[in-house]
Amino acid sequence: MWILLAILALPIIEIALFVQFGPILGVLGTLAEVALSGVLGVLLLKAEPHRNAQDLRAALEKDQSPTSKLAHSALRAFGAVLLVLPGFFTDFVGLLLLLAPVRALILVRLTLAVRNAKARSDSVIIEGEYDYAAPREPDPRRQIDDRKSGPEKRD
Repeated sequence: MWILLAILALPIIEIALFVQFGPILGVLGTLAEVALSGVLGVLLLKAEPHRNAQDLRAALEKDQSPTSKLAHSALRAFGAVLLVLPGFFTDFVGLLLLLAPVRALILVRLTLAVRNAKARSDSVIIEGEYDYAAPREPDPRRQIDDRKSGPEKRD
């Protein structure tokens, strides 16, 4: 639900920021900011696979888990995509995601949220004991009744 609200609010925020900063920067300044941030985003997106491969190689050489490196790479790529999108707010958030301390903070918060979600799961554990009992002998009268009521088979 909150994702839908964020998607709906994003254009409103961007329009409000264009109205605020448009007169200050002027038409050419606003267009230059949008174009330069787009070019920066594309360059970062093109460079991310190479950086990701280097980070993974370095982590594996040190016998470390590559999950943190992969998560940082995903956030950097998301920041680059936000830079490609036109707008002041998306550019600001994209630039924030390029900062390592901000990414680390986001990853810590996500890890805590996942752990809390697992702890709050609605699963019910039922404990009990059982004994194995041998099956009972079939009742011959029951078998006769079943044959009468069941569909007839023809060979």
